Amino acid sequence: MTRSITVALLPCLASVWSVSNALSLGNSQNIIVSPSVAKADFLNLGKDLSEAVEAGAEWLHFSIQDGRMVPKISFGAPMVAACREAFPNNVVFDVKLGCIEPEHRVPDFVKAGADILSVHPESTLQLGAVINMIDKAGVAPGVVLNPGTPISAVRHVLDQCQVAVVMLVNPGYGGPKYLSTAIEKIRALRALKPDLHISVDGGVSEKNAAELIAAGANVLVAGGGVFKAEDKRAAIANLKYASFVNGN
Repeated sequence: MTRSITVALLPCLASVWSVSNALSLGNSQNIIVSPSVAKADFLNLGKDLSEAVEAGAEWLHFSIQDGRMVPKISFGAPMVAACREAFPNNVVFDVKLGCIEPEHRVPDFVKAGADILSVHPESTLQLGAVINMIDKAGVAPGVVLNPGTPISAVRHVLDQCQVAVVMLVNPGYGGPKYLSTAIEKIRALRALKPDLHISVDGGVSEKNAAELIAAGANVLVAGGGVFKAEDKRAAIANLKYASFVNGN
């Protein structure tokens, strides 16, 4: 049984798929805020994530960095598994694999409870095979487009993908935000596949959220803007409704 972008089957604690754990990933026309776990307080992780979910976050974003594909090292499948145990059936786990040869990591993160696994086309010699592996495992496949990654690099797998992550910065390096490039990609992706979940990552804020949403993005990955906010509910609401506030 496979998960689609409308229905996700979450693993129970024994990592067995169960119809009773069905969870909607949401409509691609609805605005979703996916707080980045990497920006949470790791000494109080459960509390931080619980507050974000209670404040209205439908997804949680896990950015996996291996020190090679991305120069930083973040965390691995055990962290995702521990969080899954704490949130067994009420939040979507949006996992971005910033690692070389992700085909060797997919089984671990499937077992850990990922609902979405997104990969960089530059990270593997066989992108189509990796996307197919993720799909066959019952997880929603996704692709990641760095600022320098053209849509042509992923176009041949878009029909299989349910998520596309458009980066505003080069992962792990920061630097300037390539906002205009991202806007162009978002518009093109939305035209190519209207039901695609288009996520934006790497410096999303209240200042640029309205423009990103107007271009066609519907998932906003936000880190410090949520986890460092005194009022997480207000921070999430401000991102979600930025387009209305700004008249778009």
